[in-house]
Amino acid sequence: MKFPGFSHPMSGVAVPVSALRSKKSFGIGEFADLPVLGKFCGAAGLDVIQILPVNDTGSQPSPYSALSAYALHPVYIRLEDLPELRAGGAGAAGLKALAAEIRKSRKAAEAGSRVDFYGIWKTKLDFLGRIYREAAGEIRTDAELEKWIQANPWIKPYSLFCVLKEKNNGAPWTAWREFREVSEKDIENAWGAESGKQDLVFHAWLQMRLEEQFRAAAGELDRQGVFLKGDIPIMMSEDSADVWAHPHLFICGLRAGAPPDMYSPVGQNWGFPIYDWEELAKSGYSWWKKRLHRADLFYHAYRIDHVLGFFRVWVIPEHERQGVLGYFKPSRYISRDELRAAGFDEGRIRWMSRPHVAGDLLRGIFGAEIPERIFTRVGSEDLYLFREDVNESCIWDLGLPDEKTRKLIAFYQDRMLIETGPDGFAPAWFRDSSKAWNSLSGGEKEKAALIIRGYFRDSEDLWAREGERLLRFMKEETSMLPCAEDLGVVPDCVPGVLGRLGILGLRIPRWVRRYRESGEPFIPPAEYPRLTVCAASVHDTSTVREWWETENDRGGLWRALGLSTADASGNSGGQAPSAYSPETAERIFGGLLGAQSVLVMFQFQDFFALEPDLRVENAADERINVPGTVADTNWSYRMPFTLEDFDAGGGLAKRIHALVKKRADGKPA
Repeated sequence: MKFPGFSHPMSGVAVPVSALRSKKSFGIGEFADLPVLGKFCGAAGLDVIQILPVNDTGSQPSPYSALSAYALHPVYIRLEDLPELRAGGAGAAGLKALAAEIRKSRKAAEAGSRVDFYGIWKTKLDFLGRIYREAAGEIRTDAELEKWIQANPWIKPYSLFCVLKEKNNGAPWTAWREFREVSEKDIENAWGAESGKQDLVFHAWLQMRLEEQFRAAAGELDRQGVFLKGDIPIMMSEDSADVWAHPHLFICGLRAGAPPDMYSPVGQNWGFPIYDWEELAKSGYSWWKKRLHRADLFYHAYRIDHVLGFFRVWVIPEHERQGVLGYFKPSRYISRDELRAAGFDEGRIRWMSRPHVAGDLLRGIFGAEIPERIFTRVGSEDLYLFREDVNESCIWDLGLPDEKTRKLIAFYQDRMLIETGPDGFAPAWFRDSSKAWNSLSGGEKEKAALIIRGYFRDSEDLWAREGERLLRFMKEETSMLPCAEDLGVVPDCVPGVLGRLGILGLRIPRWVRRYRESGEPFIPPAEYPRLTVCAASVHDTSTVREWWETENDRGGLWRALGLSTADASGNSGGQAPSAYSPETAERIFGGLLGAQSVLVMFQFQDFFALEPDLRVENAADERINVPGTVADTNWSYRMPFTLEDFDAGGGLAKRIHALVKKRADGKPA
């Protein structure tokens, strides 16, 4: 859908579809709820609704573990809107009884305070299967469905993948006995055979109905003048129809992740295979372009998840569990010849790239016998190397006590260079604290540092070319507005590339600081680049209220928002109130809305702090996800009120409208 451009500074609300609640929803938000939210946004003066990915993830509640780049998740369908339930014909009596059963089940599902994702998924699939069986005769002969299947080539491998996954009790395709490898001919043969055809058509029918409901919702938002912003995850799960049917487009021997940072000292291993961009280029990136065109059916704008991955990806060999031993790909890797030319012989190169562990340290773990299946001795020295076929998984599988396992992992990760191939190396993330680095002479350190600086200098040029090449076709392929999630360890080239392409960057105020200055002060939102999205909070952070009540440096943010003048409560001189009252929230939101960014976004639950009647007791209950944790509260947040409760003329809409109107009019909030 075409994004018309910015006629004024815009504001919006971010919310997972799953978190919505209406008088017609079924235990979880549905596509049909979006226009109800759109009506509220129109009254509140909000221009944009941003949602999380809505791809099919099966039983997994995380929207970033998709089984398909194209298929929509069945949990978001409104059962009672299916035309089959209103149709006549042979199954009319059974369908009428089903409709009554659905209404009863929906009422029970709505009783929960949070989303029971697995339960709702199973219940809806059961109802969908029963509806399909009652109306199978009409569905199987539906000319519109056949036309839709022909127009959507992705549906055939996806449907076969779903059927086979069900037959294998949900096991990943890598564990299947049959069809681990599949060709286009195999897929066509499956669709051509009469046996099993009904199961395949079920998934096609379901996806067609999901698309109809989502397009209808998006079209209604468009008529309301509210823009819908989607989210396109960069990576695909290995256990997906896309990797299964098109393995040549992916490199499954490497996993994507993130390097260590203050929140994850061992880095992150997301477990996703990486793209083979050279292979994708052979078809003009058709797989990605089709994915964008699919998104274009619904969205005016979209968030490019982890945009840094289009410049370079932090990759980890598939058998390593943590992210510490990753490296950036692509890069201008350090060659063996380059190290030799600098005076490092083979022994020194091995010393820098493979951890050497003293025998007495290992005997402290294993006793007198150091296991030969894990270590090999260096000549006659009391010094040992991990065998080349050993990895982190092997160490964990030894079954040692946790403390000893952690020591071995620390030994294993202690290296200065990461071997990327027979003759290529990349600097290790913690290279400066490695035993190898600290053992080098002064002259050796100077030479190594010079080589590493050259690696980063040349790699920056490579990353700039790579990012611009890939993001250019994404920008030019549709009329949607691309917005980049450019968080993390950002290469210096990224802002320039995004600026040249007109792609919006992301600013989350609590993290936007002058990190090289004393005290790391916040950068005022009024100084953000215009081509950015300022997001008060996002799905992976606490809400503004929870941050205010539990984190440090409230005063710094208060001053950065320009809120040092006295207010009715007597706060002055830059003193931030400790209590997060509705008045405090209003002043903070006003400061954020003064951002130079063309778009300012708030999580919907952030706005609840403006009204005492909408305030929940514990702000942590409003958080959507805590990265790196496994908990029932992740991805299960649901609004405690129905959308219909937010009367368009009510207090919340009026308070929001008063704030955003000043921004839209170009006045300080």
